[in-house]
Amino acid sequence: MLLNYLLTVVYDGIKYVIYNNPYVRIIRLGFHPMTISVLTISTGFVVIYMPFRALSNRRQKMLLRKKIKEKLNRVCKNKEKLEQDLVSSKQNHLCLQLDVSELLQKLQNGSFTCLEVLRSYQAKALEITSEYNCVTEFILEAEEWAKELDAEAAHSGKKGPLHGLPFSVKDNVGLIGYDSTVGISQFINQPAIEDAAMVIALKKLGAIPFCKTNVPQTNMSFGCSNPIWGLTKNPWDKERTPGGSTGGEACLIAAGGSPLGIGTDIGGSVRLPAAFCGIYSIKPTTFRFSSKGVKKVTIGNVGITPVPGILARDSHTVATVTKLLLENNHLQMCGDPDLLPIPWNEQAFIGNKKLRIGYYEDDGFFPTTPGIRRAIQIAKTALEASGHELVPFVPPRVDYVLNSFISILTADQSRYLLQALSNDDIDPVLKPTLFLLSIPNVMKRLLQPLLSLFSTRLIPTYLGLGGNRIRESHQLWKEITKKNLYKEEFLSYWRTLELDLCIGPCFACPAPRSKDVAKLSPALSYTSLYNFLDFPVGIVPIGRETMEDQSKLNIEYNYFDLVCNLVKATTKGATGMPLAIQVVGLPYQEEMVLRGMKVLDTTIHQQSRP
Repeated sequence: MLLNYLLTVVYDGIKYVIYNNPYVRIIRLGFHPMTISVLTISTGFVVIYMPFRALSNRRQKMLLRKKIKEKLNRVCKNKEKLEQDLVSSKQNHLCLQLDVSELLQKLQNGSFTCLEVLRSYQAKALEITSEYNCVTEFILEAEEWAKELDAEAAHSGKKGPLHGLPFSVKDNVGLIGYDSTVGISQFINQPAIEDAAMVIALKKLGAIPFCKTNVPQTNMSFGCSNPIWGLTKNPWDKERTPGGSTGGEACLIAAGGSPLGIGTDIGGSVRLPAAFCGIYSIKPTTFRFSSKGVKKVTIGNVGITPVPGILARDSHTVATVTKLLLENNHLQMCGDPDLLPIPWNEQAFIGNKKLRIGYYEDDGFFPTTPGIRRAIQIAKTALEASGHELVPFVPPRVDYVLNSFISILTADQSRYLLQALSNDDIDPVLKPTLFLLSIPNVMKRLLQPLLSLFSTRLIPTYLGLGGNRIRESHQLWKEITKKNLYKEEFLSYWRTLELDLCIGPCFACPAPRSKDVAKLSPALSYTSLYNFLDFPVGIVPIGRETMEDQSKLNIEYNYFDLVCNLVKATTKGATGMPLAIQVVGLPYQEEMVLRGMKVLDTTIHQQSRP
């Protein structure tokens, strides 16, 4: 009744305006009465629909904010309970000071129990997240799992190779009973119904998942903030980003709150956080590690595939865990038949053959800062000191790669992503991306010459976002064909130089300020290249930014480009921030990458000793 009354009032009001307003009378002269009636009804529906839609959207936003508040209240209560339990529990803070190999040895010989190690890391993680906001949820069942492992060890003496080792997981890695929100509120209260295959595999090896960590909204950013969990800070400098999208993991591990972490990588999401926080990581080739049970925001995408990765404070841990996961097809036995049956190649890892390694200080598209270039030279010198041969190498046509990478990744015009965000509050880091997604391709082409006057390095990202030139399946197939041809070109160049590995930058500069993240996407050319090629890559920290690097920045880093100017501005004041490099190998040669990481790590540590 009320709705009929409102419709009648609106219709009569619009009809009155159209039939009695003298100005409208002049406009409607010559129109058929039926046309006028249709216009009246259409206008009425528009007048009614727009306010109702606005009210509906507002109501949805209010409901989502209420959902966030309720979720945070539950998480807060769980944290308070954990804090209370830890006050009266036995902890051994000595275990926090040990590297993973020493910690595992003491867990194996019974010097430490699983429970006391778990409680020590829980207490440390609580302390760290209160300062840097890196943990989203603590796993309530972790203590029970630790007790079961202790009881089993006491009863039968049975201990897995990772017996009692706590590990943390990125928000989107599935754990039964826990949400994988990817920073989007509509995914709250949608707990996983099964553990991710990576989690199952690590638990079977004796490890204990004990918390989930923060990510950027949608995971499609190298920052680390969202409207649910807030902003995660870099443990070396709170004004700077820990990287993304595995930023919470990298922050927690770097600050000493977790010995091992599991993340995912689609454009640098495991490597950038490791580089920005000064820890180690590996991104494998597709189907070497399992993505089963990992939540994605690019459902059904082809051509660019996200992969799980490992993060730790030393290269030995990354290699040890990788080996355990790949030995005897352990991951396949944990329920993922899609994995390629490529067992661990011990000979490739321990071999003593001298390597031929390519290197580059910048990719020919985006210039690197003096500190990053110095890190490459340190690594080059260290590898040469170990007897390996280093040869110059420059990746071809990186601007094309960046544009094609983004076009393929958003080939659905980002419809699934935009639908997921339809009623959400948008994180400030994501707003420029969503704005660019909304610009039609024709308009982008018209504005391209103007944008080129200010920044040529923005063009590949600007034109690629939204997949606007990929509208039909045949266009996507054509783009993937071009991608495959580029891979052949790259491999041909690699083989002509007879390379075993290659080293290069991970980003154009050390960790940027969190407020600058949204404007620096062109610098993702360094990491996205190897997702595009599907090559395995490891991260090795190489010292820190120095005052000398800062002095050279003012003198040497001068480019007529808005994005480069922002890199220069955001790098100022970065003294003491970690520097890192990428170690790149051929597909399915993770063992060779890990060997390169080990050699580099060992040599640099030996050189740094007095």
